[in-house]
Amino acid sequence: MKKIFCLLLLVAVVKLNAQGFKAGYSYFDDNKWTEFSVGNMPLVISVPHGGLLMPPDIDDRSCPDIVTAHDSRTIELAKAIDSVFRRDYGFYPSLIICNLKRTKIDQNREIEIATCGNEAMKVPWNYWHNMVDTAIAMATKKYGQTVYIDLHAQGHPHQRLELGYLLKTAQLKELSTGNNDTLYTAKSSLHNLIYGSKGKLNLKQMLTGSNAFGTWMTESNFPSVPSQQDPFALEDEKYFDGGYNTARYTKYPNVFGWQIETNYKGVRDTPSAYFTFAEAFVKNIMRYIATYTDIDVKKIGK
Repeated sequence: MKKIFCLLLLVAVVKLNAQGFKAGYSYFDDNKWTEFSVGNMPLVISVPHGGLLMPPDIDDRSCPDIVTAHDSRTIELAKAIDSVFRRDYGFYPSLIICNLKRTKIDQNREIEIATCGNEAMKVPWNYWHNMVDTAIAMATKKYGQTVYIDLHAQGHPHQRLELGYLLKTAQLKELSTGNNDTLYTAKSSLHNLIYGSKGKLNLKQMLTGSNAFGTWMTESNFPSVPSQQDPFALEDEKYFDGGYNTARYTKYPNVFGWQIETNYKGVRDTPSAYFTFAEAFVKNIMRYIATYTDIDVKKIGK
């Protein structure tokens, strides 16, 4: 399986060299359904459900078990993160944005459910995921490691960030007691980072320790689960644990990350909130890279 992922990254590198993507520029497919904003740091952010385009000649998805809810203002949020990186550091992440509404395509599902079998829509599905592959290939080729974030929005009653590491509520609860760290490490979206540390890191520390990303975001006034302050959602609380994209891309060698489900109030409700959140995210993701990876942060963007 690992050989397959290595081959996918190799193909993406070939595509990258052939197309001549340059950092700081945005590239689109012919219909502008996908935007690939090329970064120059070891961070790739995908935004699969923020689009609003509804081409009338494309049928709405209609097949069993689909979800069509729109992740409002997540594109604006991703671009605010990009702007803060550029302003504060002079470098920036890669952004892969789907501009199509989720009623037409779901870029966080495998291809058949994503398109409901519409052959024409398999083209933009493949294009979008090829751009994620390319962005990851660029970052890992230059830096050796890459953080991957799949950015979403949630409308649950609790106004907090839901960080999805591919572990369900019951598993997070069990992990918080100190059990099954080894088992859940293998299942989690941080397995590449933890295994690569050769015993220096453990999953419980990474999710609910004093230096967990969720803990830092909570201390930055963005309550998060899991975190030291809120290690797991309660049984009657909704929680998104991560989807297709997180599972797919954190299997790639030297890639690790998580899904972020952003709440509305104080994050997506106003333009000023976008930037307040972006500033906290940028500060803490840089701290994360400096603390947990082998990347020399002084050389990022150079």
